[in-house]
Amino acid sequence: MRILMTSHGYPPTTLSGVTLVVQKLARALVRKGHEVTVITASESTEPCEEEDEGVHLVRVRSVPNPFWEEAPVPFLRPKRLQEMVAEFRPDILHVHEPALMAMEAARLRPELGLPLLASCYYVPRFVTHYLTWMGQSVESMETLAWLYSIWLYNQFDHVVFSTSAQRQFFLDKGLVAPTTIISNGVDTTRYHPYDGQTTDVEARYGLPPRPRILFVSRLAKDKEIDCLIRAMPKVLAERQAHLLLVGRGDDRPRLEDLTAELGLQEFVHFLGFVPEEDLPALYWASDLFAIASTCEVQSLPTLQALATCLPVVAADALALPELVYDGQNGFLVPPGNPEAIAKAILDILGDSDLAGRMGQVGLAISLPHAEEHTFDSYEGLYQQMLSAQPGWGLANVPGREEGAQDPAPASR
Repeated sequence: MRILMTSHGYPPTTLSGVTLVVQKLARALVRKGHEVTVITASESTEPCEEEDEGVHLVRVRSVPNPFWEEAPVPFLRPKRLQEMVAEFRPDILHVHEPALMAMEAARLRPELGLPLLASCYYVPRFVTHYLTWMGQSVESMETLAWLYSIWLYNQFDHVVFSTSAQRQFFLDKGLVAPTTIISNGVDTTRYHPYDGQTTDVEARYGLPPRPRILFVSRLAKDKEIDCLIRAMPKVLAERQAHLLLVGRGDDRPRLEDLTAELGLQEFVHFLGFVPEEDLPALYWASDLFAIASTCEVQSLPTLQALATCLPVVAADALALPELVYDGQNGFLVPPGNPEAIAKAILDILGDSDLAGRMGQVGLAISLPHAEEHTFDSYEGLYQQMLSAQPGWGLANVPGREEGAQDPAPASR
């Protein structure tokens, strides 16, 4: 198959859970023998083309993103999208972003003559952390975001969600397009219980003494990392522990100011960006994972924590309860409640047997999310969509006559 994808960003320009999922899926499909082209933003704002382990990247012009410095917004004219489809002649168009490129794909659906698949990685609550407009309330902004989101995804032939909680949100709001749940997946061959191998990660990152509480993700407002920081004085009142914040993002200055305001510089550590090759060892070097976000539609770092046998303290919100079973592999706490986070952390740190049992349960929960299942599920869905509509695909792309031989790949 020839698969054309759109994504707001792609590593290493933009690092997020979404862009990492797009990259690993695209690479896996290439390994399976498919041709994959990804349209995404250019880091320099000017268009360019690259190769990433067999994935053809078309980086289009971009404009600065006022809400996320490291994620420029791709800008693609409708005519250029039509030209790319004519050049690449894909069997399917798979959209991984809900903005300009997704709107153009939906609007041009009749002209493109392709099955359109969308993967959804958010809920509209996410945008309320960033958007205000003409004094509108948070509730008004979320209502507008829902109206747009339901309209957009109802233009697609199929929509993929990563969890049932996320899908149910959209169904309750009026989504009628066919849907499928496919986990974003975790590499269980790399993220696995500590096997005793030596690692210099502690020395390389100057890790403080244990116990260590780990958080991994973008340092962004929607992650509500301030709740974790505000929990630390209550943790420290009973036990010396250290909070490790891994990731980069625009919210770091605010979080550093909060840390200083609370006098926690000795106990809250901003490790910055940690490359993928070091992440498993960093999980092994920690004692539990904590996440306070209320916008998670799955959470790859939480999956990674479970695969490495770490107990988890998580906000009881959206899809996190599908990974964290309260009292079994961690604790669920009320959203926005630093006191509850601190108590859950202390309960785990104070009982090594409980932590060990929770880790084993978490490992079992993570195994069905092995990323091989993700890759196979997407490949099967592509084939299902094509077989359901025999007129779709290469035979229906402009410039491709039915019955003609498969053309050679377009020049790049």
